[in-house]
Amino acid sequence: MGKTRGRGAVAVLGMGLGLVLTLGACGGSDDGAPRSQEGAGGTAANGDGNGNGKGAGTGTAGRTVVTFAPEAGQASDSAALERTAELMRDRAAVAGLEDVEVTVEDEGQITVAGPGDRRESLESLGRPAELGFRPVLSQEMVAKGDTAGESACSAAVDAKPSEPTTACGEWQGTLSTYRLEPVALPGTDVADAEAAIDEERGTGWYVKLEFTSTGAKRFADITGRLAQQPSPANQFAIVLDGTVLSAPYVASAITGGEAEISGTFTRREAAELAAQLTTGALPVRLKVSSVTRLPGS
Repeated sequence: MGKTRGRGAVAVLGMGLGLVLTLGACGGSDDGAPRSQEGAGGTAANGDGNGNGKGAGTGTAGRTVVTFAPEAGQASDSAALERTAELMRDRAAVAGLEDVEVTVEDEGQITVAGPGDRRESLESLGRPAELGFRPVLSQEMVAKGDTAGESACSAAVDAKPSEPTTACGEWQGTLSTYRLEPVALPGTDVADAEAAIDEERGTGWYVKLEFTSTGAKRFADITGRLAQQPSPANQFAIVLDGTVLSAPYVASAITGGEAEISGTFTRREAAELAAQLTTGALPVRLKVSSVTRLPGS
């Protein structure tokens, strides 16, 4: 994506609160540029094309095996589980997570095996990754100990795209609740997502979004409308799995079909988020049923 178009998104999206969803992969020192992969199907240098690392062994860090089970009420036929596993392999490849094996088990579960020190990254492969852009109706800070405010956050996870909802986001230890309109731009309008680092402005890692042609037009129309509204109705919340990633103020219509999600990302977090958004939402919503650590050699 060119810098000219990117600057338009930066000027608007960079003005927001920068609320960040921590994907649970903060640990470690893997903060370099994402490693390139040969294709979306393989996740390891010695992969077999199905995302199954060949000859990976346990290594000194051992192996971690995460078992996922479908959430209650989820259709979990074999075809849906195989498609879900395929997307999880793609996510691992895009995120640069190597030596990963994703297997659909006979019991209707999916197991993910990978490097022993990457448990949180392995768990992130099973996140739903349901993205939606929602106009903001109001915003309030939640005081510590406000159980009513905190409980309102959980309802957003199951909110239908066509309905308004209340969602939460945390920035620098401060939790905020947002009353949101229905989804104005769904995640299916995102054609591509990429982790990048802004060395020019020194703002760290972020995720670049490129919309489909339909999404680009919709994004321009919506941001143009929001720019005419007073605060906070001129905010556009980027919501992933019921959590507000950011809620930037819109100053003018954003054309060019690109946007950014910025905040305090590490390289790993940005890469994992980009991988989730690139592959799209999983067909089957999963939950972690067990985690097993295998010792290294």
